[in-house]
Amino acid sequence: MGTLRLTLLRHAQAEPMDACAEDFERALTHRGTIEAREIAARILARDLAPDLILASPAERAWSTAQIVADACDLDVSQVVCARELYLAAPEAVWRLLAGQNAGIDHILICGHNPGLSHVASRFGPKRQRRSLPTAGFATALWRNAHWHTLQPETADSCDTDDPDGATDSWD
Repeated sequence: MGTLRLTLLRHAQAEPMDACAEDFERALTHRGTIEAREIAARILARDLAPDLILASPAERAWSTAQIVADACDLDVSQVVCARELYLAAPEAVWRLLAGQNAGIDHILICGHNPGLSHVASRFGPKRQRRSLPTAGFATALWRNAHWHTLQPETADSCDTDDPDGATDSWD
């Protein structure tokens, strides 16, 4: 058992729904690319570079994940496309985490709302509404934990951050 960290990152700003034939293909806007670079810099500044990024294959999430991975100098094997994260419900996120290797201490999931905000709202013994804006993240820490038994309610601490620089934490 060890200390585990899970960071949930909502993708940066994407093109509007009517700009693409398919939601899945919506790309980052120019502002979204800037947001992704800024949040990647803040992840590094807070010493939160992950061991592994699991990303939705949707264009906007995958692009955000790639920007973060590049900033964190991650190897291509440390960025994994996880189809089940496309518009995932909270339960899908926990099923994905349960299958992760014990040697990984920090996983960053890059995906979509409302699922990621719902998971973040469950971090800790008391539910607290956390709505992740585009390129916003919530990061939680568990001590003496295993991925296969992790539960959001048992998080020892949680911090949030968004592109406007707003933060919130508890432990």
